Order: sequence, then structure tokens, then C-alpha cells
Amino acid sequence: MERIDDRHLEEIRHFLRESRKELGKLVPLVRKHYRWESLPEPKKAKVYAVDGSRMAKRLSGAIIYAVSASAVGDDLYYWNDIGALFPYSNADDRIRVHMDTLEKRMGALVGEMSDLVLMDGTISGALIRPPSYANSTTNQLYERHGRTLLEASLDFLDYLNKQWNEWKRELKKGVISGPSLLARGREGKSIFKILEEKGSRSIRGKIWWVVDAENLIVLFEYLEYLHALDRLLGNEIASIAKTFYRSDVIGTVAEREKLKKVPIMVDTPVVASLTDKSGYLRFSSKVGKKEALAQLILDLMEHGFFENLREILVLDGRKIEGARINPAYVRFADGGLIYLLEVPEGQDFEETLAKILSVAEDEYVIPLEYAHHSVVIKKREFDAYVDAILSAIVGEDEAYLNFLRYGREPLE
Repeated sequence: MERIDDRHLEEIRHFLRESRKELGKLVPLVRKHYRWESLPEPKKAKVYAVDGSRMAKRLSGAIIYAVSASAVGDDLYYWNDIGALFPYSNADDRIRVHMDTLEKRMGALVGEMSDLVLMDGTISGALIRPPSYANSTTNQLYERHGRTLLEASLDFLDYLNKQWNEWKRELKKGVISGPSLLARGREGKSIFKILEEKGSRSIRGKIWWVVDAENLIVLFEYLEYLHALDRLLGNEIASIAKTFYRSDVIGTVAEREKLKKVPIMVDTPVVASLTDKSGYLRFSSKVGKKEALAQLILDLMEHGFFENLREILVLDGRKIEGARINPAYVRFADGGLIYLLEVPEGQDFEETLAKILSVAEDEYVIPLEYAHHSVVIKKREFDAYVDAILSAIVGEDEAYLNFLRYGREPLE
């Protein structure tokens, strides 16, 4: 890149100068309405941290991708999977949800053998923002198939519950590797064939699902995600986000002070300017755009599924009004970074924070740092692994090559 253009420098300098002026006005107002609390004493606990990673390679007729989740505590656990999708419009979202499913499932499993599970990112995001593609697909399918779809979904969730103990046994080995989404079938059998063999009355001898098979797989993947999230919520958990853009504190101050103009700024620089000391500041979340749960999910709750999810969500009919989560901005060491901590309302906030402090060193929460570094999928290794798989497949039948060409081949 060429020498820095003075105009670019001036533009950024001007932005920061104006932001600093706003900051100077906001800090005294925040001090007026909020209190910076001292950190509690650490409380020894068995803590696991979970993080996930994903990577994809777009080929001429398919997307080959990898997802991984790791849990770090007294022991180290991994869950890895390689999947393939047609390059449809929701493919990227489905890959992300697959990774999130592994993370939540891993967190739920290690939660059964720990005092606290730390998740990277936020809990609230998973709760109040259902994937839009999954919601719309679910609603369309439910309008068409009604009670039959409800019964098929109940059968699928029963199958998931029975599979849970198998995953627990596998995880004791330290690594689970292989197909992880039941929605995509097993050993050459579709999920519909599996449910039929298990006696599902909604599938056996019926053909209603044939036309919508692909969309039903998308729905079942979403149910797997909610099943994992619900299981996770049954444990003592907390989440820590390093990168976030929220203005809850500024918005609350603007309301209380009746400011005519709400400053366009995120909370982090304001909170960081209150003090250099370690500590935390609790606040209330301000719900933005309200999403809605699919009616099918509510009906599944009425049948006894997703009870933890139902308990933590604040619902008005189908509308998600918020989540019963206590958020706080936390600094773990003097002069350190500001993190976003979220703790479910059903847990003691200070005790949860004290458990986290038992595995923190300076400004780092050690298991979370290790989980992040251990789970990263390295591009070179991923490419080599995918190339080996593709070579083996094309070696069996060259006709597959038309699906598996790489668009950047002429450039490399």
C-alpha cells in the first residue's frame, strides 16, 4: 500500500475528535446513573469454556465445509465434522447454525460434569434472534402440513433425546468425529427412512414429506440447534463476548436525561472512560427489533420440549420481548479490556462472576483463550484435507469432477 494520504488521516482524526467531544459529555451522565462495582473474590470451581470454528470451500456444484467445537477445562474435548451442501442462498447460514449446534451441544455435555460452562459470544443473541430462513421455512411447512408436521417433529426430537447418551459415551474418548446432524441421515439412510424404521406414524406409509424433503431437513436442522440450546440452558452457564456493539447504557442515560438527540456511539468507550480499575457495571438490555417464534416451536413447547428455552424467553404470544439474562460490562484487570458478560437470571450473578475469576489471569479468562486457539480451523490443513477427500472421490468416478471444480483454479 502506498504512503498514507493526508486526507484519509484527517478524516479519521476528525471522526475521533468529534467522538471524543461526545464522550466528554456522556461520561458524567453515565456516572450519575450507573455504578462501577468491585470484582468479588474468586470462588474455586470446575469451569469449562467452549468455542467453535468453521471454514468452507466453494466448488462448482457444492460447498464443502468443516465445523468444529472444543471444550477446555480439566480436560480437552473436540467435536469435528465435514459437511456438504448445494450452494443455495441459505447455505452460509446453515453452516453457521451447524457450528452453533456443535458449540451448544458440546457446552451441554461438558455442563453435566462441571460447575460452570463459559460460552464465547453472547447467550442473548442465540435467544432473541432466531435464524430468519429457519423461521420462514418452518411457518410455510406448518401451514401446509399442520398436525402431521407436529407429530413428525415430536418423533424427531424423541430420536434426538435417545441419541444424547450415545454422544455422552463418545465424548468420553475426547474426540467425536463424523456426521453430527441427525437431520441429514445416517449411513446412507435419509432421516425419513430412519424415522420410518423407528415406527414414526407420521412418516411410515406416507408420502406428504416427499415434495418438501429438502425444506424438512432444514427444519430438522433448526430443531437440532434448539434442542442443543435448550440442553445447554439446563446447566450453569455464562457467556463472554470480546467484540460487541451495544448502546444500552447510552440509550438508558438519554431516556433518563431526556436528551433531544441520542449520541451515535457504542457503550464500550464510555464505560472504559469511567475508570481504569477492574470491576463491572451491570445494566439492562434494550430490545431492538422484536422477532417472532414459529408457531410450531410454541406447539412443541406445549408438548414438553424446549422447557429451558421457554423459561428464559420473555414472550408475548409469538413475539420475543426479550430474554431473562443479566448483562454486565466487565474488566478483569486494571487497565484491561472491557468484556460483555451475560448470566441467566436464574443464577447468582456475583457467584457466577466469582467462579469465572477463579480461572482468570490478568485480563484473560484462560480456558476461553485456550478454547479459542485450540478450535481454529487452519486454512492450509482444511484445504489439504478436502483435496484428499475429493481426490479419493474423483478417483472412484471422474463424473463427480463436474461438481467439484474450484473456481479459482486458473488463478492459482
